[in-house]
Amino acid sequence: MCRKDTAMQKLTKQTILTENPSEARRPASMRWAMIAAALWIPLISAAPVQACSGKALVTRAGAAFTAAARSRSASAFAGALRSHANMPSIALFALGKYRRKLPSNRKAEYVRLTSSYVARTLADFSRKFRASEVKIVNCRGNKVETKLIQLGGRPPQRVVWRVSGGKVADVNVQNVWLAQLLRNNFTSVIQKGGGNINVLFSHLGGNPGRKAKSDR
Repeated sequence: MCRKDTAMQKLTKQTILTENPSEARRPASMRWAMIAAALWIPLISAAPVQACSGKALVTRAGAAFTAAARSRSASAFAGALRSHANMPSIALFALGKYRRKLPSNRKAEYVRLTSSYVARTLADFSRKFRASEVKIVNCRGNKVETKLIQLGGRPPQRVVWRVSGGKVADVNVQNVWLAQLLRNNFTSVIQKGGGNINVLFSHLGGNPGRKAKSDR
């Protein structure tokens, strides 16, 4: 349990660079709260838009994350991610230049640990963010642009979903992509561990295992 708490604390302290320099100064915890809000929306409503192949997917994903948010359960979020997000692709992208160091026989374990890590984070922030609905406002290629209608009189928030192969491939809030957030965090952990990918397994709460030959 302590190991998981440490991982979560490290995540919220991570500094993420974005295209907008002012966004780089926004606390990482706030970025995760925004991403959590985008993923566990209480209602999806479609504004008039052109034919959109990703609209149905975003609607289904929204319903699943809504149910997970009501339960405030990490396992419920993990199920929603498993059903509607392309976690294998997101997890592998997050490794960046260290992807080649992932042993093939540990790939499934790594994807599972990453999914659990994201699910725990979303569950942690699900109590702190409220929204009334998300309106689908536009579709361009593989991106579905939506507007998050926030409670408490706060201004609407633009949220962009990237879809691919019938799954959510990524989500963007305030110029921050979830996959890039994970990549910055994961590659930093590996780098600080001297390039040893097993350090990341420990960070995610898994078994560090034996050193890969390329790490010796």
